[in-house]
Amino acid sequence: MHAPWLGTRRIAFIPAINSSIDVNPPADFVQQVERRVFYDADPATRVDRSLRSYVHAISYGKAALDARVYPMAVAPDADTMGAGIRSLPSNHGYTMACIVVPSGGPHRTGWAYWHSSPVNGIQHAARVNLQEGLGVWAMEVVHMATEFGDLYNTDPNLGAFDNMAASSGTHPSAHTKLAMQWLDGVTVATHRGRQSRFNLWAIALLQPPPPGRVAAVRIPSRVSSNHFLIEARLRVDPYERPSFASSGIPSEGVIVYEVAARHEVYLRTPTALSVGQTYATGGEEDLEVRVSAALPGGFSFVIRTPEHPECPRLREQIQLLRESIESEEDPYIRRGMISALRRAQERARDLGCDG
Repeated sequence: MHAPWLGTRRIAFIPAINSSIDVNPPADFVQQVERRVFYDADPATRVDRSLRSYVHAISYGKAALDARVYPMAVAPDADTMGAGIRSLPSNHGYTMACIVVPSGGPHRTGWAYWHSSPVNGIQHAARVNLQEGLGVWAMEVVHMATEFGDLYNTDPNLGAFDNMAASSGTHPSAHTKLAMQWLDGVTVATHRGRQSRFNLWAIALLQPPPPGRVAAVRIPSRVSSNHFLIEARLRVDPYERPSFASSGIPSEGVIVYEVAARHEVYLRTPTALSVGQTYATGGEEDLEVRVSAALPGGFSFVIRTPEHPECPRLREQIQLLRESIESEEDPYIRRGMISALRRAQERARDLGCDG
């Protein structure tokens, strides 16, 4: 079970070396870690790839990093994580720690775990190295801080449309942002009926969306308990476009993906849909999504689905109840019929049944 990230997460960052292989660690190792955590601007573009700025941007300011970088720890072997955690002073007050090593290699790549038996007060820990990009640092810290797992174990997965699938430094998808509670559920519309039109506001832009826009659209599957999500992706910031901080999203437009479970998400549009393009499932699902226009900060699109198979029965039930209510004289029976009619009408409305 994940823990939404609202407010501040207190995390200790500990530079650590393996003395048997890190014979010449950077003289400014601690300062490099401080830059990566707090402010790490590209000298040419001034794009900041710090973890703190990234967390602020992807959460729309709803999440914050309260961090401290400690002095370098020295391990005699590959257990830099253990040495780093044990190096913290007594009464340090942290339950989360991120160990940073100077370079990659075995036991030195991105890693995270949570809810372990406390070691020196630390229950949640992560490991990164200075050679890894912002995307890896962000993925491992989000793992540790929220218990939200990887999204790259499905095929096709979201790839660079979600940092939790690709360590790319891009924004997470609406699916992940909803789980983190960075997106409010009321900003995600639900398609009902046979046809509906929506105006999307790109997921990387400040939320909530302006009037007349939605952050994403949910479409319940007709054939399973899954649902589809639709969102707009635009290269509007240094995380969505290639930069010092990120590899950027692979394409701009509208993406469609299918959600089977929290960590089971399938990308259905490998290339984002542009104006005039359509995604269609065919078969019994028979879903069609067509991008109709580009809008400032997003896109307009139309969803078409066939009538739900329950609708004919509901229409017949509603008609019979109406006729029975007119002729029923017993007030108690009539009251029950009225309640049944309301339930059937609500169900028909939810399914978008005509008539």
